[in-house]
Amino acid sequence: MPKILKKCLWYVLYTGIFSIILNLLALVPILYMLNIMDRVLSNGSMATLGVLTLLVIALIAIGEFIENVQASLLNRFGITLYRLLGQPILKCILTLKQHNEQSRQGLEDVELLQNFITTKAVKALFDVPWIPFYVVILYLFHPVLALLAVIAIFLLFILAVWENYATKAPQLLAGKAGREASNFLNATLRNIEIINTLGMQADISRTWWHKSEVHLDLKNKVANKIARINALTNFIRHLISTLALGSAIYLVVAENLSVGIMIASNMLLSRAMMPINSLITAGKSFIDARGAYVRLTQLLAEQPDESKQINLIEPIGRLVVDQVSYAYTPDRNNLNKVSFALEPGETLAIIGASSSGKTTLAKLLVGYTKPMHGSIQLDHTEIFSWSKSGLGDQIGYLPQDIQLFSGTVAENIARLASVQDNQADIISAAKQARIHEMILKLPDGYDTEIGERGGKLSGGQRQRLGIARALFRHPKYLVLDEPNSSMDGQSELELLEVIKELKQQGVTVVLISHKPNLVEVTDKALILHEGQVVKFGVSKDVMSQISLV
Repeated sequence: MPKILKKCLWYVLYTGIFSIILNLLALVPILYMLNIMDRVLSNGSMATLGVLTLLVIALIAIGEFIENVQASLLNRFGITLYRLLGQPILKCILTLKQHNEQSRQGLEDVELLQNFITTKAVKALFDVPWIPFYVVILYLFHPVLALLAVIAIFLLFILAVWENYATKAPQLLAGKAGREASNFLNATLRNIEIINTLGMQADISRTWWHKSEVHLDLKNKVANKIARINALTNFIRHLISTLALGSAIYLVVAENLSVGIMIASNMLLSRAMMPINSLITAGKSFIDARGAYVRLTQLLAEQPDESKQINLIEPIGRLVVDQVSYAYTPDRNNLNKVSFALEPGETLAIIGASSSGKTTLAKLLVGYTKPMHGSIQLDHTEIFSWSKSGLGDQIGYLPQDIQLFSGTVAENIARLASVQDNQADIISAAKQARIHEMILKLPDGYDTEIGERGGKLSGGQRQRLGIARALFRHPKYLVLDEPNSSMDGQSELELLEVIKELKQQGVTVVLISHKPNLVEVTDKALILHEGQVVKFGVSKDVMSQISLV
């Protein structure tokens, strides 16, 4: 995160330069008032008044122009930060989501930082160093006025620290509760079909409202604390302004202080208090931005450095699984010391009852999840050591949940790569998966939009499209989880032909299936029962042990 921010340092530098100019120009109205009261009114020179007025108007126009440039610069700063963080954070989310459900909020945190940079609070930060400058000018007017300014600034600073201390913890809790409610709502919308079918609307609404109530209650507590602190801030600011004005009038009467200094000092005091007052008003924004910065820094720190990972050029498909164990919960192993090996071009069927660990093993075999114990080696190298992008380009995977994307048939087969640059590989994968003719019968062929999650296709069509995607660019290592669960008889026969063809091409294939007809075309079979290997060996020998599952 600090390295990314360093790329934006020049925005900070130019914003600081503009802040210097704007703070100097902020003295223009004060000097104008001082000269009018002490010179124009005393000698009645209308020419001096005219010249001063024109000069001030010109300087104010310049100041507004510079402020507009500064605002545009901060806006570009925010956009640049989003561009620098957007893709790295999304890669972190895609890589780490299975380990950390909160990582999905990363892009929202990036947007929060982008919006924060454009707020007045950031401008106030650049104005804070100018507070001593205004105090010195007040001291030159009179030490009493400077003393009042110091007291006011000290009290406001205490309030700013108090606000941060009093609201930081509940505000972070409120943000966490809000994200939990949002996550639940997103999950609800993804499962709208089952919710409406099973009549779960009332229970879902009640659960979401309970989570939202927690968020709203915490949010209300934070808002009340901030309102009380802001009210006290305004009271102190008005109190000090009143005392300063009264003191200035007293000095005018008792020590012959000029009327111009009296008015100018009040304007200077307001200017000196303005940055801290702005920071107090924007205290919530600072806490949110700081929380977002911390979360993004942690998220980026968890992302593996792909420059230190091995790039898989072209695997030959030798797979060795040695004493692999994995558990979702401490009290139960989903997989316990699983071991087997496949030579390049061999086909393995993994069979077992529900909850025996088949899908968990499939995720481990493609490097999606890292084993807690043991190792999985592809071509004599730990599969989790391969660069994710390099590994993904060279293997094929069909998950139990097909997980298609909104877009065209061609885009899904190409794994969202450029269709124009991969037309030959797309058609080759479709033909190998035996769905080329099926695709041509769709309304727009390969350009047919399949809808969100492939909603415009049947279950069998989605599954076969997923197989074609797995075969894209002719991988040498393939893992298919329940590839025939939604297929009819004819489609299953075609899948058998695909598997036989892959064997002839020397592709290492791991199949997870309950159906014996797929097992019969494999070289080896493995029976899982409650996370343990019951039998592993030649398929014909293992099938005789199927009753043990």
